[in-house]
Amino acid sequence: MTRCPSLLQIRRPGRRRAGGDPGARLRRAAIAAGTAGLVGLGGAPPAAAAACSPAEGFTRMSGGALYRLADPAPLTTANSLAETGLVGSGWGPFAWTGAGGDGVLYGLTSTGSLLWYRYDGNRTTWAKGSGTVIGAGFNPGTKVVNIAVGANGWIYTVRPDGRLVLYRHTGRLTGAATWADPAGTVLGTGWTGSELIAPQGDGTIYAQVSGYLYWFRHSDPGSGPVAWSNAGQAVKIGNGWRFYDLLALGGGVLLATASPSGQVTLYQHADPGRGGQGWTVAGLKKYVARSDSYGITLSPATCS
Repeated sequence: MTRCPSLLQIRRPGRRRAGGDPGARLRRAAIAAGTAGLVGLGGAPPAAAAACSPAEGFTRMSGGALYRLADPAPLTTANSLAETGLVGSGWGPFAWTGAGGDGVLYGLTSTGSLLWYRYDGNRTTWAKGSGTVIGAGFNPGTKVVNIAVGANGWIYTVRPDGRLVLYRHTGRLTGAATWADPAGTVLGTGWTGSELIAPQGDGTIYAQVSGYLYWFRHSDPGSGPVAWSNAGQAVKIGNGWRFYDLLALGGGVLLATASPSGQVTLYQHADPGRGGQGWTVAGLKKYVARSDSYGITLSPATCS
């Protein structure tokens, strides 16, 4: 998906931070790790086990090379995430890139332009229109201090004033510059810039803050006013979380990277729908990031 709004920090694709709220309670919970309100829903039965399709995504190198990533067995097989080929060059200058699923890759420039690309794995080529500018005003550091992609075209941004603003790109599959709400929907305030965030496409957001992992879930803004589960309180679901990057693949499946060139490990939250405690899969080793990479980015709709 970062401890200050610098361009370097936004470059890390999994380096994401969030903590948002519909009110002050959620804001206090996200910032003050270990305080009141951070209790799990222990009495809730776990949801059904996640089902995952083969994962697909990208890894971008500091020298500009872009590689395709694929994992045929995300939940069951160790070290199955691997590079499948070089698919581009000249990608170094981007401030951030994030996979949107179905081969879609978003790229943010240092001047605040948001670009759309889509890679066709069957034809091994980029789709027509790749490189189209679909948005402006996302300047790293001055307008946006963090950005993360959820499924279905949801793009989360954190503003320097602490607002969490959500956009939905309705032209995700075609590259059309169309948005459900061009101005964005403010989900909450008080986001500190010190969190890692990993959103899914159903309103679930995982946030790593000060060594803890928290669960949040909001309603779909398109269906009416934003509402937050658990009375707006953050739910603590993990301790000892001090990872460098964090990605959500859907269905409670998370990929955590230990350092810029470190081990990528998979975890599966047992109850992503309600924030209950417990893990179905924990500690499955998947990949070791390259030493010269900005990390990895995979489809947020891999699992459900």
